[in-house]
Amino acid sequence: MDANELKNTVFHTAVIGGGASGLFCAGSFNARKIVLEANAKPALKVSVSGGGKCNFSNTHVSAADYLSQNKHFCKNALAAFKPQDFTRLLDQERIPWEERQNGQLFAKDARDIVRFLTARAKRQNTQLALGVRALNVKQENGIFVTDTSAGPVRSQYLVLAAGGLSYPALGANGFGLKIARQFGLAEAEERPALVGLTLPKEIRARFSALAGNSVPARVWCGKKSFEGPVLFTHDGVSGPAILQISLFCMPGETVYIDFLPGQNVASVFAAAKNSHKTFSGALAEKGLPAKIAKALLSNLERDLANASRAQLEAAALAVNRFAFVPAGTAGLTKAEVTAGGIDTREINPSTFEVRRVPGLYIIGELLDVTGRLGGFNLHWAWSSGFAAAKALEKRF
Repeated sequence: MDANELKNTVFHTAVIGGGASGLFCAGSFNARKIVLEANAKPALKVSVSGGGKCNFSNTHVSAADYLSQNKHFCKNALAAFKPQDFTRLLDQERIPWEERQNGQLFAKDARDIVRFLTARAKRQNTQLALGVRALNVKQENGIFVTDTSAGPVRSQYLVLAAGGLSYPALGANGFGLKIARQFGLAEAEERPALVGLTLPKEIRARFSALAGNSVPARVWCGKKSFEGPVLFTHDGVSGPAILQISLFCMPGETVYIDFLPGQNVASVFAAAKNSHKTFSGALAEKGLPAKIAKALLSNLERDLANASRAQLEAAALAVNRFAFVPAGTAGLTKAEVTAGGIDTREINPSTFEVRRVPGLYIIGELLDVTGRLGGFNLHWAWSSGFAAAKALEKRF
C-alpha cells in the first residue's frame, strides 16, 4: 500500500506491534486491519525463544504463575484461551510440537510458530506493515491516527501490543509505554525479570572464577521457591532457578540458595567428623564440586576433625542457606521479560479495552502481568490477544 492509499484508508483496527500478542490478536478476528511492526521481520522475539524451539505454553497455566499487582486480573483471559486451544491450532496446521518436563510445550522449530502467526493474521484480512515505525498516536473526530515512518494510519480501534523494555536488540523501545503515558494511564514500575542477579561487590571476586559452572540447587526468596540449575557468571548467578526467583524477588530482598538440595550438610559433616576429609572433600563426595564448595566456604574451609561446633554450623549454613542481597540484575538487555507495566486497573479484564479511552486496547507484556519461566509469558500473549480480538470482533 502506498502513502496515498494509506492516507485515504480507515482501518477497522490498527495493531502497534507485530510480536506474539499483536499477531495472535490480528489473526483471531476477521476485519480490515493493519499491524505496524518496526522490525523488517515479524515476531523476532518468538523466533529466538526457547533456544530457537519456542516454549509457546505450559500445560499447568494458572493465575498463580503470574505476578501482578492484581492477582485476579488474568483469570478471565486464561480461562477463555487455554494451552490446548493453542495446540489444537498447531495440530490443524500440522505443526509439530512436544511436551517436555514440568508441562513445558515446545515447537520443533520457532520459525514454524512465526510462520503460523503471520499466515493466520493474513487470512483474517490483516495487512502487515513491516519496517514501519509508529511515531505517535492521537485521536481526531473519534478516529485513532497513528503517525508512522510511512505516513499516518487511521483506524476506528487501536491495539497497543508493543511489548516491554527487555531485549532492545530485538526492537524493544518503550513506545507502548510512551503512548500509555500520553493517555494518562497509571503504571507499575518496570524492572528486568527472568534475569540473572549480580552478587554484592564484597563477595563477587570469590565467585568470578566459577563463571560457566552450573550446579543443581534450590533458590528461594520470601515464600517463593524454585529448584533447578544455578549458573555462575562473571558478576553473579543465573540459570533457570535464578531467572525464576528474579521475578518474585524485589530490590533489597534477600535471596537464599541451597547448593546441596535434599541433603543436610550438618549431618554430612557429622558423619565424616572422624575422617581426614576437609569440608570441601566431604561435600564433593555428595556431588558438590570442590571448587564451588571452596568458594562458598571461603575462610571456613578446614579439616573436619579440627573444626569446632560453631565452624561446622557456619559451614553447613554457607552451603544449605547461602544468603545474599542482589546488587542488581543483568539488566534489560539480558532480561527475558519486563515486570511491571500498565496498571491493570486501567483495563477491562474481559475485553482488554482501556476503561478511560474507549476504542484503545492494551495486550501482552505491556501490561502489569508477568509469567514465570516455562512458556507462561507466551501463553499470556495468546490469551490476552485472543480476549481483545473477541471484543473487537463485536465492534462493527
